[in-house]
Amino acid sequence: MCECATRREIMGFAAGAAMTGLAGTSAQAAGVTALAITCIDYRLVDDTVRFFDGQKLTNDYDQVSLAGASLAAVSDKFPQSNAAFWNHIGIAKQLHHIKKVIVVDHRDCGTFKVAYGKDYKGTGAAELAQHKQVMTQVKAKLAKEYPDLASEFYLMDVSGKTERVL
Repeated sequence: MCECATRREIMGFAAGAAMTGLAGTSAQAAGVTALAITCIDYRLVDDTVRFFDGQKLTNDYDQVSLAGASLAAVSDKFPQSNAAFWNHIGIAKQLHHIKKVIVVDHRDCGTFKVAYGKDYKGTGAAELAQHKQVMTQVKAKLAKEYPDLASEFYLMDVSGKTERVL
């Protein structure tokens, strides 16, 4: 038996989508301060929320989670993530008039391990330097593509402690 949608279901979906578009108009007119781009790592979800609350951004940021956070923007290993990273900045700017982009990488990141392989710098200052190198690339591209947006780059350890890198 076919599990295709009936015409009534399709029309109901279309009507719901249209109403959602209309309902979103007031939200689209509103603005938030920042777009937060974080890694997908489940270990840091709560710490990330606490971090942004501590930055006085509670309910004042959009959030996108992409594996590797900053690495998603520039690594040739993840071209679809590259597109998603930059597309979401444009969307957040258009819909919510963001003023800055805040990128939060984290230590012990599996995506960095995958991307760098044997060249991955696993701990300490070498790991920080590897993240900083990627963040510097992203910051430069962000300044070129969106010169009106400020940016901040952070590195979080797996206990939630966060330090500003750029």
